[in-house]
Amino acid sequence: MNIVIPQASQFVSLALTMVLCGCIGLEREYHGKNAGIRTNILVGLGSWLFSLSSVLGYEAVRASGMNWDGSRIAAQIVSGIGFIGAGVIFYNKSRVRGLTTAAGIWVSAAIGMGAAFNLQILVLLVTFCYFLTVLLVAPLAYRALRRFHVSVLQIAYENGKGSLRNALLQLSAAGFDAQVMSSRQIERNSWSGAVVGVKVNGSISPETMDAIMQIDGIRGISIDDEAET
Repeated sequence: MNIVIPQASQFVSLALTMVLCGCIGLEREYHGKNAGIRTNILVGLGSWLFSLSSVLGYEAVRASGMNWDGSRIAAQIVSGIGFIGAGVIFYNKSRVRGLTTAAGIWVSAAIGMGAAFNLQILVLLVTFCYFLTVLLVAPLAYRALRRFHVSVLQIAYENGKGSLRNALLQLSAAGFDAQVMSSRQIERNSWSGAVVGVKVNGSISPETMDAIMQIDGIRGISIDDEAET
């Protein structure tokens, strides 16, 4: 049995895979996403080893005259990684969440493959483009386009805690010009309050929605999809 001794370049590509995929996972984990450092590193390592195995397998069987199509292994990574990515995508009340995290896992797999094939410059460039997209391009595009959307938030709050005022202040801090459009009283077994419709010119980010939900006395918040254009 022939034992393949790893070369120095393979150690370098392995370390590069761990560092770059770890950086992508760190960014996702910093933003509170489920697929963080461990997931992205493991995806990168698996892709690296599968890709390298496809190359080494060809070298191992070439002398024996056997047929070997090393591209089949690498090709299955591209389609197979989608099963992991699909596990972090959630659909809730017309909102799809987790697409960026799933795409990040896909990029980590590509980085592992590229590093295994000694495309170090390209994987560094792709990692740079990833961070350029998620940290600069996407926020700028969001700020530029949100002014063309009109959304109506339905905010349920408990009386006597200043919740509505704090929610409006939170929207103002996020850069929205909020306007109360409607209000109706509600009574529950343990509390009483109201539901107000708040019109904002812009698309509300999940982070802003989560921040409002953390306000004391806020009982629920949703977006009126029919009012969103």
